[in-house]
Amino acid sequence: MNQFIDKLKNISAMLDSGKGLISEEKIVSFQTSTDSLESSIDSIMEEGRNLRLGIVGEVKAGKSSFLNALLFEGEDILPKAPTPMTAALTKIGYSETPSANIHFYSKTDWNTIVANCRSYQMSLNEMYSHYEADFERRERERKSRSSNNTRGGILYSNVAPNIPNYRPEIAPKKKSMEEFEQECMDRIPAEYRACKEVYDMTINNLPDYENYLGKEEPITGNSHDMKSYLQRLNDYVGADGKFTSIVKYTEIKINNKMLDGVEIIDTPGLNDPILSRNRTTREFLIECDAVFLMSYCGQFLGAEDMGFIVSSLPGEGIKKAVLIGSKFDSAILQYPGKASFKNAYLGTKTNCKKQASDNLNDCQITDSNYTLISQIKESLPPYCVSSLAYTAALQIKNSGTVTGEAEKWLVNNFKRRFSDFKESYDILLGLSSITDVRDKVFEETRKDKDRLIKERMESLYDSQRIKFAGLLEDIRIQAKTNQSDLQKYDKEELENRLRTSKENLDTVSVVVRNKFSKAAVDSKWKIKELTVMMNKELGHHGDIEVNHTTNTKHHSSTSGHLWWKHTDHWDEVIHTNTAEVRDVEKNIKEYRNRCLEIVYDNFKTMLKIDELKNEIKGVVMNAFNSADRNFDENVIIDPLETSLSKISFPEVTLDLVKYNDMLDSMLGGIVSNGVVKNENIPMLKRTQDKILDEMSKDVIARIEDNGKKIYKLLEEQGNEFIDSIVSQLEGNMEKLRELIAKKEESLLQFESFINDVGEAKKSLRKVG
Repeated sequence: MNQFIDKLKNISAMLDSGKGLISEEKIVSFQTSTDSLESSIDSIMEEGRNLRLGIVGEVKAGKSSFLNALLFEGEDILPKAPTPMTAALTKIGYSETPSANIHFYSKTDWNTIVANCRSYQMSLNEMYSHYEADFERRERERKSRSSNNTRGGILYSNVAPNIPNYRPEIAPKKKSMEEFEQECMDRIPAEYRACKEVYDMTINNLPDYENYLGKEEPITGNSHDMKSYLQRLNDYVGADGKFTSIVKYTEIKINNKMLDGVEIIDTPGLNDPILSRNRTTREFLIECDAVFLMSYCGQFLGAEDMGFIVSSLPGEGIKKAVLIGSKFDSAILQYPGKASFKNAYLGTKTNCKKQASDNLNDCQITDSNYTLISQIKESLPPYCVSSLAYTAALQIKNSGTVTGEAEKWLVNNFKRRFSDFKESYDILLGLSSITDVRDKVFEETRKDKDRLIKERMESLYDSQRIKFAGLLEDIRIQAKTNQSDLQKYDKEELENRLRTSKENLDTVSVVVRNKFSKAAVDSKWKIKELTVMMNKELGHHGDIEVNHTTNTKHHSSTSGHLWWKHTDHWDEVIHTNTAEVRDVEKNIKEYRNRCLEIVYDNFKTMLKIDELKNEIKGVVMNAFNSADRNFDENVIIDPLETSLSKISFPEVTLDLVKYNDMLDSMLGGIVSNGVVKNENIPMLKRTQDKILDEMSKDVIARIEDNGKKIYKLLEEQGNEFIDSIVSQLEGNMEKLRELIAKKEESLLQFESFINDVGEAKKSLRKVG
C-alpha cells in the first residue's frame, strides 16, 4: 500500500500537465482521492481496531434521529444542527467516561468559505445589475407608451380621462437589493449560499472566531451527569450552539455498551453543499467497513443514493451495505387514495422494495460493484423505520400515553387518516422497526466484526487500484475525445458541430419547457395543500396546563364588652389557579419546529425532483442520434448535469426571538416568577393564541413566498434550460478554438499526456 500511494502521488503530479487540455474537475478528483487515501491508510490497517460503521444518506434523511432511537432510546444525544447548511460529521465511539473532541475549520477551509461568500455577492450583484438594466428598459418603454400612444392623431394621454373604462398604466416599484436577494437567492449556486449562511452565523454568534480556526476543543463529561455534558456539547453542534457554524466534525465518546468495539460515523449528507465538509465525509468513508444507507421512504433510492452505491462504495472497498428507509410514518401518511392503515403500511413497504429493486436492476453492473450490489439485492426488502413512532411507543410504555408534541401529531394524524389505526405500544413499536434493526442488523454486524475488518483489509489494495484506474480511464477518454475533435475538425467544422447541437436542442425546447411548466403548476397545488396542513397543525399546540390549589385560611372576630363579649370563628377557602409561561414558550417552540419539519418533508417530495430530472435528461438525450459515430454522449452529458444541478428548493426559517419578544411585551406585568394566576390566565391563553396565529401567518407567508420562488424557478428553467446548455457548449468550443490556434503544439501535448496517462494506468497493475 505504501508503494501504491507513492505511485499515486507521482501520477497526481504528472496530471497537472493536462489541466489546460481537459476539464480540471476529473484531475482534481484523482488528486484529492490520493490525498484522502494517504491520510487514512494507517487507520484502516491498524491491528485490533474497532469496526467502523458509516451512516450515510442525503441531507435531512433522518440519520441523527435514527441513531438517537437506535442507540439512546430516543433521547436527543446527537443534537440536530440548525440548518442543513451547518450540519457537521460526527464520529461516535465508546468510553466509560463521556468525552468529545471538536474539530474546527482550518484556516484554509475558512478562506474557501470567505471566497465563496464573495462569489455569492458577486453573483447577486451581477443578477441585480441585469435586473436594474431590464427594469430601466421596461420603464422607458412604459413611459413611451404612455406619452406617445395616440387615437386619431391626438395624444392618447390628452383624451384618456374621457375614455370609458380607461385604466392608466401603473408604474411598477423597483425592488431593493434586499428584496431582490430574497426572491432570487435560489438562483445562486448552493455552495455559495451555504458558505454565506455559515459566514453570517459565525460573524453574528462568534466575533472572535479566528481564535478557533485550525484548533481542537476537548470536552470531558461525567457518566452521572449526562445532562450537563450534553448542554456543553450543544454549544458546538446544537441548533443554538455558539460554535456550531465553524465546526467541521466532532468525535463523541459515550458510555453505551452497544458501542463497545464499534465506531459510528454520522455523516451530514451526500449532497452537502460545502465541499470541504463533503471531502471530510469522503475521507471518513474510506475508513468504514460497512455502511447503513438511509433514504426517505417516500422517494426511496433517488439518483444521489444510486450514484453513491454504484461508484463510491465499491471504490472504497466496502462490501456490506444495509438499506434503511427513513421517515416511514410520513410515507404511509402520503400513501395515495383511500386505504386502511394495514394496506397503507404494507403498500408503502412494497413500494420501497420495488423502487430499490428497480433502481438496482437498472444500475450499471461492473466487476468492481458486482459483489456489493448482489449483496444488497439479497438483503431486500429494506428496513423501513420511524424514529418518531419509536419514541411514541416508549412514551406509552413509560407514561401510559403519548406525551411529546411531535409524537401526538403523528398519532393524531394516523387516527384521522386511518379508521383502523390503534394507538398502542405494540403497534407503534412495530411501525418503528427500530428493535428489528437493533437486534437483527446492528448486532449481527457487530458479531461479524472480525470477518468484515479482515475482508476490508484484504480487499483494500484491489478496490483502490480499480478505483484509481477508473479515474485515469475517465481522464484518458476525455483527452482522447478532445484530441480527436482537434484532429478531425477545423474551426469551421467545429462551428458546424456546435450549430448541429443547437438545432438538435431546438427540436426539444418546447417539450422541455412544457415539462417544467407542468411541474410549476403542480407546485402551486402542493403549496395550497401545505398551507392547509399548517393551519391544521396549529390546533395541536395550544394546551396550557392549569394547576389548581386550595388553601384554608382561619378567621376570628370578637365583639361585645365584658360578659357580653363574643368571638366568632370561620374558615375561608381560597382557590388559586396558576399557569406557567414556560408552557407557552414550549408550545411556541414546538409549533415552530413541527412547521419546519413538515415544510421540509413536503418541499423535498412535492415534485419528485429526481423523476423530473430523469425525464428532462431523457428528452434531451433523445434529441441526439447516439447511433452516429461522431456523437459523443459526454459532450452533452456534462453541461446537462450542470444545468440540472441548478434545480433546488429554498429553505424556510423562523426566528424564535421575534415571538418570544412578543410574548414578553404582551404579558406586561401579569407574570411573577414565570407564573400567571387566576383571572390573568385567560389573557395568557389569548396571548399564546395570538402569537401562534402570528407564527402560522408567518410560516404560511414564507411557504407561499417560497412556492412563488419554486414556480418562478421552474418557469425560468423551462425558458432558460436549453439556452444554458448551449452556453456551456459554446464555452467548451471557445476552449477548443484556443487549442486550434496552436493546433500542432496542442496535438503534441495531447499525445504526450495521453501516453503518460496510459502508462500510469499500466503502472498501477505492477505495484506489489
